[in-house]
Amino acid sequence: MIKDAARSLRKDLDRAVFYWIVFILSSMFMFTFFHLALSEAVGVTFIYSNNDLPTYLTVFDVLICMVVIFLANDFYVKKKSKELAVILICGGTYLQLVEFLLIQTGILMVFSIPVGIGLGWACFPLLSLLIKTMSGCEIEIGFGMQSVALTASVIILEVFWCTMLNLGYAYRNSICSLLRGEEKIKLRVPKVLNAKGIRFIYLALYFGCACLLYTCKKSPERMLFLGFAGTAGLWGSIHKVVFPWLEKGVMEKWGDDGEKLVYMGLFRADLKMARLYIALFIASANILCAMMAGTVEASAEFVLCLISFAVIIPLLALSLMFRFATEAAGRRTKFLTLRKIGYVESRLKRIRDKELLCLYGFVTAAAMIYIFGIVVVLSAGRLIPAEVGAGILLIFTGSLGACGLVNRRQYERSAR
Repeated sequence: MIKDAARSLRKDLDRAVFYWIVFILSSMFMFTFFHLALSEAVGVTFIYSNNDLPTYLTVFDVLICMVVIFLANDFYVKKKSKELAVILICGGTYLQLVEFLLIQTGILMVFSIPVGIGLGWACFPLLSLLIKTMSGCEIEIGFGMQSVALTASVIILEVFWCTMLNLGYAYRNSICSLLRGEEKIKLRVPKVLNAKGIRFIYLALYFGCACLLYTCKKSPERMLFLGFAGTAGLWGSIHKVVFPWLEKGVMEKWGDDGEKLVYMGLFRADLKMARLYIALFIASANILCAMMAGTVEASAEFVLCLISFAVIIPLLALSLMFRFATEAAGRRTKFLTLRKIGYVESRLKRIRDKELLCLYGFVTAAAMIYIFGIVVVLSAGRLIPAEVGAGILLIFTGSLGACGLVNRRQYERSAR
């Protein structure tokens, strides 16, 4: 079983490497941030907290790292469903499925956690210099047992829950369900909520909350409520407005344009998995910027919020990149079919580029409407410096742009 698991990792090396990188970066950030937050200059204590904002910020950052790892693990294991089905067809038992998954995820975790902790430790001097340059505060980040204990606790919790989720997935699926892929439970929605007029309430909620952000100059705490309400509106708009429009276009409008028919159909599939990341982008940026508001004078707290934004947003972008890369790896047969019916390579390249442009363009635009509004309000109210606002926008667009370019190169290789 060990040889089979190792052979499976080599066969699916691209996906395994992406999962490994996500685990490294999450472990690295948690290890570094715990040491930074528990330093004497910041003073986070989880029992008798004398500094509420850094405590909440630390908890939030750790939760986002855990969510990213859970998402990566969940998708990585579900893409192994056909291999698990083959094991069952060949007479394998549940215990052998468990062993197969434990060996694969165990290898990736064992090799990623020490690397992440080592990289985090190596970043201590650079982080101290960065904080001193930005805020003028001297923060000495040293190796601390409390920080190590907290990091170890979170990592052990992650490994435990990832293992339990993997075992549960292997246990509750039969051969047929594994071959089909896991089916989702479809909830019955009342007919009233499916009415055409009701659908556009989601759009009104999304754009209305975005406009109301500009009225929060004197009360930035309202941005949290508007951000979450807008995220709910966006979620409903994608499900009730965008998806029906794409389905109608594929069925009725784009039949004569073979190129557009293909890339819009692929974009529809991409958007189903990307809407969760759009919601996470908006919610994370909203919370971090709200925490950042008014902390300019408390320089250590301000820099802590800025560092969190500069790490959490790229981490979410990497998670989206990983998710798309795993989807793209399974599309080789689709592109092979397109080649057989007459699509030349240059045309297929345009299809892939337009699909990626639609996906990353939609993610960027949907989240930027809120992030740009938050930055404008905070900068106009002098709650953050204008150059910091520009940096926030650059971090967001740069992270997605860089991940999009990596996906483009990887997509070309996987489609051959």
